[in-house]
Amino acid sequence: MVPAPNAPNNLIALLRAALPAEFQVDGYLDAGGQGAVFLGRYQTQQVALKVFATNHDKRRLDREIVLLQNLNHPNIVKIRAATTVVLNGAACPLVAYEYLAGGDLRKHLAANAAPLTKEQILDIGEEIASAVEALWMNRIVHRDIKPANIVDSATNHVLVDVGCARHVDRSNLTLVGNVAGTPGYMSPEQGRGRRNLTIHSDIFSLGVTLYQLAARRHPFQQNQGLIGFTSPAPLSSLRADLPPTLTGLIDQMLSVVPAQRPSNLAFRFNQLRLI
Repeated sequence: MVPAPNAPNNLIALLRAALPAEFQVDGYLDAGGQGAVFLGRYQTQQVALKVFATNHDKRRLDREIVLLQNLNHPNIVKIRAATTVVLNGAACPLVAYEYLAGGDLRKHLAANAAPLTKEQILDIGEEIASAVEALWMNRIVHRDIKPANIVDSATNHVLVDVGCARHVDRSNLTLVGNVAGTPGYMSPEQGRGRRNLTIHSDIFSLGVTLYQLAARRHPFQQNQGLIGFTSPAPLSSLRADLPPTLTGLIDQMLSVVPAQRPSNLAFRFNQLRLI
């Protein structure tokens, strides 16, 4: 991530005034439905400071912070610290994540971007599948895997934006009808508002992401309404240069039935390097 050109200076000033002494903000990075992200520092470390919107479920966020602070996985963004700041009279959760200087994977979807090679697709697939599996070992479902939430850092690919993550044992904290995630990338069961999601849901979202990156075309036209009711063109019909074992695995990740999606996914991507 790099600083955005149009920083909201008034918000930066408010944040600087509200931050505890061990934090500082240097610039604006990005914004989304969950809040805004700033470039800053926590003690001596450069960090990305995410200020969550006041309507974010703080109880769930607090639980996820504790769980994720105990994870040390090379493909999951690390949390350095968390606190609460008061902006315009409203208490907003603030989380300091490790700062990753590389751009996210949307850069590969640009009109002038070169098609991803087999090796690049395998790298992304194996590394993010490994992250998803590590989260699931702690019974966490990310729920928002998409190109924008995968950063191409200097050494590997890192899954970021854990703000939508949910611990399956705490799923009753989310209200009925309040579906977290990004339309077009959610699994059929997630899009229907199912509460007790499993790793299979994240596998579907990763499949959508890999298909889009490989084909330079979204398998469902960015339309959540098509997911679960229509099948995309086989990836092999769009990337005949890729091994059928790879395109077939990505197609299988998009199965409507969760149990039909592949398991041991990181291992399977790793094995494809030998073919």
